[in-house]
Amino acid sequence: MTNAIRAEWAKNAVRVFQDATGAGDEDALGDLLANLMHLYGANTFAKEARRARFHYRVELREDPGA
Repeated sequence: MTNAIRAEWAKNAVRVFQDATGAGDEDALGDLLANLMHLYGANTFAKEARRARFHYRVELREDPGA
């Protein structure tokens, strides 16, 4: 799997969020992240954000041309 595919999945998730909320391109990502914090709580969100950064770094090494 490539990072381009992963990015496409993320773009689709943001698009679904925009369709559900009416959020514009400028606000969608920040609003989605804030809503995830409401869902999981700030501590769990921060822990998962650290895990996501780790995965991101690993995936960049696996697919450096992306």
